[in-house]
Amino acid sequence: MEKFAVQAWPGLSPSSRARPEDTSGSDLETGPGAKPAGFVPPSQLKRHVQKFWENSPCDTCFTTEAQGTLEFYRSLDEHRYKVHPRLLSAVGFAKTRGLRVLEIGCGCGSEAERFARAGAHYTAVDLTNAAVSLTRQRFQLAKLPGRFLQGDAENLPFPDGCFDLVYSHGVLHHTPDTAQAIREVYRVLAPEGRAIIMLYYRHSFNYQVNLRVVRRLRAHLLKTELGMGLVSRIFGEPLEELRRHAALIRRDPAAYHDMQNILNRNTDGPDNPLSQVFSAKEAAALFAQFRNVRTEIMFWNPNWLPGIGKLLPRWMEDLLAARWGWHLWIHAQKSDREAATAQVPSPAWTSTQVACESASVVHAA
Repeated sequence: MEKFAVQAWPGLSPSSRARPEDTSGSDLETGPGAKPAGFVPPSQLKRHVQKFWENSPCDTCFTTEAQGTLEFYRSLDEHRYKVHPRLLSAVGFAKTRGLRVLEIGCGCGSEAERFARAGAHYTAVDLTNAAVSLTRQRFQLAKLPGRFLQGDAENLPFPDGCFDLVYSHGVLHHTPDTAQAIREVYRVLAPEGRAIIMLYYRHSFNYQVNLRVVRRLRAHLLKTELGMGLVSRIFGEPLEELRRHAALIRRDPAAYHDMQNILNRNTDGPDNPLSQVFSAKEAAALFAQFRNVRTEIMFWNPNWLPGIGKLLPRWMEDLLAARWGWHLWIHAQKSDREAATAQVPSPAWTSTQVACESASVVHAA
């Protein structure tokens, strides 16, 4: 199986708002002009993002099954679609038969398998080898065809106009230059091709109330074992994870309480180096090249309302999700006025650029 190298990471875009910390546990800097504890230079940020997700592939913390087994994938899917019941209908897998589908950030391949079973010509690209390997192994177990590449969303290794659909769920808010990633989505789409992208939503209950207020206040409880036990009972979070939060607070309280770091540490784990949030207006600007842009708000977590959240009926959760949900879905279409620009590779192409037809493929047995 051919392995595609990841290109050298570009520096953080000047337009990015992220000011993340390093979570590697390095010593505090001191003296005149010292940076905050664990400051990550922008040029190194994507490497930290890659390292974090390499060690923590999406959703793997939600199963105790042996990694790479059939039981492992099935338990992940069961959890994923229980937590995200509207995800399957939002994507519309049944309508992808015969389409060339690219997924940016494949995780453990839950949606990947559904695209393939629906008859799509599926391609995965992910920043980490861990996700690429796990998704490839899933396809081998299921005897499904697909192709799997390690690569950077900000510099996709494909010619122009390669795909009919580009899908990405909860991934592009973790890359430093999300705007550049969206430009790449547009480039690799064929004329009239569609994009379905999910980003974290700025005007959500989670960001405006849970992160801005509750998580900052509860940080004071994490200073003692008694307080950590109380937080664990209220929010259902493991003590081990809360102890990691407590260690980061002790290390540099001011840096921990910075809103960007509150966002980073309380979305995908205490050592997550980067998350970003977007309003519907900001999303519209990101997708300005596209036409027929439509946004939808989804996903409500009952744990945001401790004590009563899990007592709410489904219809009330749906109402809350539609207004205050955490996931901003963007559906957009590439202009039909552009000529198809898919190219045949030439000697001038770099080693990471591959033709739509020539990427690594796993065929059904």
